[in-house]
Amino acid sequence: MDFQEQEIIIPGAYPLSGILTLPQQNREKHPVVVMIHGSGDIDRDGNAKQLHINVFKQLSDAIAEKGFATLRYDKRGVGQSEGDFYETGLFDLIDDAAAAVSFAKNHPNIDGERIILLGHSEGSILAPAVSRRIAVQGMILIAGTAEPLADTTAWQREQMKRDIESKKGFGGWLLRLLNVSGKIDKMNDELLQKIHSTDEAIVIYKGKKINAKWNREHEQYDVREYLKEVSCPVIAITGTKDVQVHPEHAREICNIVQGTCESYLIEDMTHILRKTNAEAHMDTIIKDYRRQAREPVEQELKEKITAWLLHQFPV
Repeated sequence: MDFQEQEIIIPGAYPLSGILTLPQQNREKHPVVVMIHGSGDIDRDGNAKQLHINVFKQLSDAIAEKGFATLRYDKRGVGQSEGDFYETGLFDLIDDAAAAVSFAKNHPNIDGERIILLGHSEGSILAPAVSRRIAVQGMILIAGTAEPLADTTAWQREQMKRDIESKKGFGGWLLRLLNVSGKIDKMNDELLQKIHSTDEAIVIYKGKKINAKWNREHEQYDVREYLKEVSCPVIAITGTKDVQVHPEHAREICNIVQGTCESYLIEDMTHILRKTNAEAHMDTIIKDYRRQAREPVEQELKEKITAWLLHQFPV
C-alpha cells in the first residue's frame, strides 16, 4: 500500500518537528499510531547520534502499509525540534508525547477516536502516563518494564558484573585485576550523589553532561501506578535476548493493566528489535548493537504489531 509523509510541527512548550505518515486510501480519516521514544537523544526515526537503529522509521513503514497513519517526532532538543535535550525532564517528555497525541486528535485526516500509542523502551514506561493526560484507544509496549527505572538499572549493573566475572581470556583476567566489577556500584553511587547535590537540570560527571533533572524525576515515577489505570487494549512485546529490561515483564504488564492485554516474547530478539544467534551480554552491548543495527527490524515483531492493530482497529 502506498503512503505519503508530511513534515509537521507539534505545538507545545517547545515546537517539535516530526513526520505524519498517511496511507493513500479512499477514506478521509485514519487511525493513527503515535510513537514515543526510548531514552537518549533520539530523533523521529529512532536514531541517536551514537547509534542509528532506525526502529521508528521501519515500524512506521510496516504499519502504514496496513492502512494506519503514524506520527513520529524528534525529541525536544534533538534533530529539528527546539529546546535543550539535557534540560528535559521525564515529565517534559510526557508533556511532549501528550502534545503529539493532541496534534493527531485534531488533525483533519486522523480519526480522533482511534489513537494508539507505541512506546519503545522508555517510551513504554511513559505511555501509560500519557494516557492519563489524554485518552487513547490502544497501546503497544515494546521492550517495556513493570518496575521503577532504578530497579531496572540495578539489574543491568548486576548483569554487567556477572559478565565481567565470567569473561574468559586475557581480557577477563585484566578486568578482574583492575576490579572493574567492584567499581561499577561505586561509580553509580558517585553519580547519584552528584545528581542529588543540586537542583540544576544538568551536572557534569567525568567530563560528560548528565541530565540530572531527568534522573531525579525518574526516581519519583513508578510506571506500575500508571499501568493499573490503563483500560484500553494493550499488546506488550519483548525479546528473549533483551539485556536492558526483564523479558518476563511483558507478561507482568498484562497482569497489571485493567483492559485486554496480549504479551509475547520473541525468541532471540534484543532490545534494538533485531534477532541474534550470539549470546547477549551487557559488557559488549554497544559493539553488539552496532553489528545488529545493520539488519532490519525483526519481521516477527512487525507481524505481531500489525496483526494486533488490524484485529483491534479494522481498516
